[in-house]
Amino acid sequence: MACNNEPSMKRIDMMEKQISTIEKKYQKTETAFDELVDDCAELDEFLRNNNTPKPEMQLLRAYLQQYEDERDNINEDIEYSKLQISNLKYDLEQSLYNDSLREVYLSSEEKAVNKIEAQLDYFLDRFEKQSEFVKNAVKQ
Repeated sequence: MACNNEPSMKRIDMMEKQISTIEKKYQKTETAFDELVDDCAELDEFLRNNNTPKPEMQLLRAYLQQYEDERDNINEDIEYSKLQISNLKYDLEQSLYNDSLREVYLSSEEKAVNKIEAQLDYFLDRFEKQSEFVKNAVKQ
């Protein structure tokens, strides 16, 4: 069974690397969020003082609120996936599953990890675009 397990263990290794990358991406997203919250407050005050409202501010606030609503869930999903991958790795090392069950569990974890990464990519992309908006709004 060890021969059958080797491709599975490679998939586990890939997920472990991916979750490590995701943790770094989460920290980057948190930093981008914090900076954008500060920038948003400053820009809001600047626009109010100059009486130059920008409708784009609603979109910026919406992205910030959306992330604020999801950030704890994303962090919990990361921690849960780390645990699941660790448990799955142990179970595979113990040869606890047949081929079909092993595939179900591996696929499930891969989907979960990919979902988390997609969420973070979404927010990072939005935050980068909104950061550009803030920089350009201040220049005008």
